[in-house]
Amino acid sequence: MDFKHYIPHNNRMLNHLSLKTRVNLIIAAILALIVLIGSVLVIRHVRDSVERETRSALQLALEMVESARLQGPMSGAQTGAWMAMLKRLSHSRHVRLHVLHGDHSTPPFPPSRIPGVPEWFAAMVRPPDMMVEQRIPTRDDRQIRVELVADPGDEIAEAWEETQVFLGLILLLAGSCFAALYWILGRAFQPVDAVLEGLVALEQGKYDYRLPDFPQPEWNQIAAAFNHCAWVLEQARTDNRSLTRQLLKVEEDERRTLARELHDELGQVLSAIKMMALSIKQQRQPEQSVKAACLISDHVDHLFDIIHSMIHKLRPLMLDDLGLSAAIVTLVNGWRTRRPDVDIHFHCPQNVDGFPTDQQIHVYRIIQESLTNAFKHANAKAIDLGLDIVSYEVPTLRWLKITVGDDGRGVDLCTGTGFGLKGMRERVESLGGRFDCTTAPGQGFHLSILIPFEEEHTDDRPRHACG
Repeated sequence: MDFKHYIPHNNRMLNHLSLKTRVNLIIAAILALIVLIGSVLVIRHVRDSVERETRSALQLALEMVESARLQGPMSGAQTGAWMAMLKRLSHSRHVRLHVLHGDHSTPPFPPSRIPGVPEWFAAMVRPPDMMVEQRIPTRDDRQIRVELVADPGDEIAEAWEETQVFLGLILLLAGSCFAALYWILGRAFQPVDAVLEGLVALEQGKYDYRLPDFPQPEWNQIAAAFNHCAWVLEQARTDNRSLTRQLLKVEEDERRTLARELHDELGQVLSAIKMMALSIKQQRQPEQSVKAACLISDHVDHLFDIIHSMIHKLRPLMLDDLGLSAAIVTLVNGWRTRRPDVDIHFHCPQNVDGFPTDQQIHVYRIIQESLTNAFKHANAKAIDLGLDIVSYEVPTLRWLKITVGDDGRGVDLCTGTGFGLKGMRERVESLGGRFDCTTAPGQGFHLSILIPFEEEHTDDRPRHACG
């Protein structure tokens, strides 16, 4: 199997596990590693202890045999007594004594299998074979050949009993630690289910869902951030619904007004023109015909004014014919004519006509709404309106900056704003722009708007100065 393909497969498998399961698996692996290391150290210590104890017992038995050999040649009685002592000594712990006859005979080593001890444990802690040979002289010029063979069976059996107790304690401690940590992690990860449920609720549009308070401060911070986000989304949805209803209402009001004007103004004027035309046909005096013709001309002029006003409400044709700057100049001059008591300071460079054509209507509507608010609601005596092309390095090099300020009464933004301001904000944000509003009661109203500017490379429309 290719190892490079094996790792991503394992990663995909781990990605399907929950965070709680991953942490529990990591803790279990760490505890298993600790138990394994502890077992290795215990077995190593037991092996050294068994070897030390066996070597010590063998050395003690060797000293006893050596003391008999140093007494010199023994008589027959001494040899018998000494042989009886050797038989008793051969049953001592850890050492087996064998009296051999002949030079070629070999003593048997202890069996490898120890009753009650697993073979794997005995094989791991058993020391290397140890054997010592001694020759004891007798008075009849013979020698007794004695072989001392180490037998660690009893020591290994005792070590296995102690190891079982120790390893059992380690396993019990590791299991207890894992159970405690599993319970603690279970309590700690309980808020995860609530957070996931909240995220699913937000995905389904249930913005009124709120997370409860949690015992852990970290989860409480997450809950506070989640609840604030849900509140913002709920407010945004409420504002959008209100704005949509208001837009629909404004649209219907404009249609109703347009229908009323068409019915009242155009209908009456056309009826009057028709009646005058019929009267001209019946008049025989030239003076009356001339008078009727003058009235018809006046009505037609009035009819042109009505149509021009309606068209301008629907869309300023000057924006398509002469460009953005000329349309804004016309808008500002119209307000100057209607409200000569208000001083309007206006600044606009010529290159604003390079703003994308399909977005110029949005700029016009923003300025139109700003001036309407300033004249109708702010009770201002002076209004500053400016358009500039500014440059920033990040994220867009060039921006169209719109600033509108007045010395009116201002408003308190905390108490809510009208749909006009919300509509402007939505329009600016839909263009990827930035909307900043500064106002307070008695301190006027100031708007600063940035809209991404992309200069058109081919633009044959004439440029018009603003001012």
